[in-house]
Amino acid sequence: MKFLIVIPALNEEQAIRAIIERCLAAAPLIVEKTPVDEVRITVVSDGSSDRTPAIAMEYADRIKLIRYEKNRGYGAAIKLGWSYSDAELMGFLDADGTCDPLFFIELINKLTGDGLDVVLGSRLSADSRMPAVRRIGNRIFAEVINFIANARISDSASGMRVVRRASLERLYPLPDGLHFTPAMSCKAVLDPQLKIGEMPMPYAERVGESKLSALRDGLRFLRIILDIAITYRPFRVFGSLGLLLLLPLLYFGAGLLLTYWHTGRVPEGMIYRVLAIVVLGFAGLLIFGVGMVAERVVDLKNPWIRPHRAFYRAVYRLTQSDAMLAVAGVVFLASLALVLKPAAQYLWTGRIAAHWSQVALSGFFFLLSVQLALLASLQRMLTTLLAAEPSGRDPRHDPEQIFGKD
Repeated sequence: MKFLIVIPALNEEQAIRAIIERCLAAAPLIVEKTPVDEVRITVVSDGSSDRTPAIAMEYADRIKLIRYEKNRGYGAAIKLGWSYSDAELMGFLDADGTCDPLFFIELINKLTGDGLDVVLGSRLSADSRMPAVRRIGNRIFAEVINFIANARISDSASGMRVVRRASLERLYPLPDGLHFTPAMSCKAVLDPQLKIGEMPMPYAERVGESKLSALRDGLRFLRIILDIAITYRPFRVFGSLGLLLLLPLLYFGAGLLLTYWHTGRVPEGMIYRVLAIVVLGFAGLLIFGVGMVAERVVDLKNPWIRPHRAFYRAVYRLTQSDAMLAVAGVVFLASLALVLKPAAQYLWTGRIAAHWSQVALSGFFFLLSVQLALLASLQRMLTTLLAAEPSGRDPRHDPEQIFGKD
């Protein structure tokens, strides 16, 4: 079994010699203590303008050097290094001296022993020398991924990990920039056909100046995490946002109902509360419904392999049932009942004597009924498409047992 170590390097002349020599020294120990029988090392000079490629060239009899003039990005360098190898296991580590190549021994043994597709080293152990700002940022990114994927990883942007070549088909495409690592972590935890593991690793202070911008690259990390989350788990994103908008309705609506219960009317001063109910209710239900439909669309791409949580399954059963269409019909009739008398008054007299809150509530009920009807119809359509298996064989069920002769 071959193992490839890729070292992406951008202007790392102060550290590149040391990390190459450490990797060369670690190679025989990796072979001795893991199932690997051959270790290859590739340095990718990602548009370096200093002596990085010249120093790496001194080791050309023992390593491979890939260089190009224009910077393509951290992720592009790693992917390019992988593409020039046929190794079954592929790893990478930063060229700045923060990672110990000997730790590949533990990563490889965990990956092969536990049957994992990706295993990464967590830099957030108690003795880590990571700067405080980056430590906090990495914690935030990891928690965002954990919430979306219902998983537990602590360092989504780790720059040292091992990956099976056979798993790249499901991991790709991955971005070219520094957000390559959080994108890989996010895909690995969101795809149920991939298994990811993590181990605490030693992490030293870097040699030379960091290329990472905490604000610019942090925002890029967050964006790619959300992009992948929407692609794999849209309901976790849109459903949570929709519920977040609907929660204030409990507060605004309760106050409005209590006032009406005690006084028999809605005070003029509550117009803003009513407007908030209409806007938040419409937006919240719309976003929640988009999440439900998007989740079913993703199911069309990857049918029967994506386990859903109990809350989603309950909402799904409700939204694709006849009961949802019935509820939409009842709400629509309620909106008509509230507006029929004011509409008749306007047609006969040119004026509306009804209180403005009655018309506003009618409009809200009408919009709600349309949303519910559309959501139920789309859910039923997608359910029909998901069930359209011409052979009658359904991978969700146990395989059939067949006896006798044809």
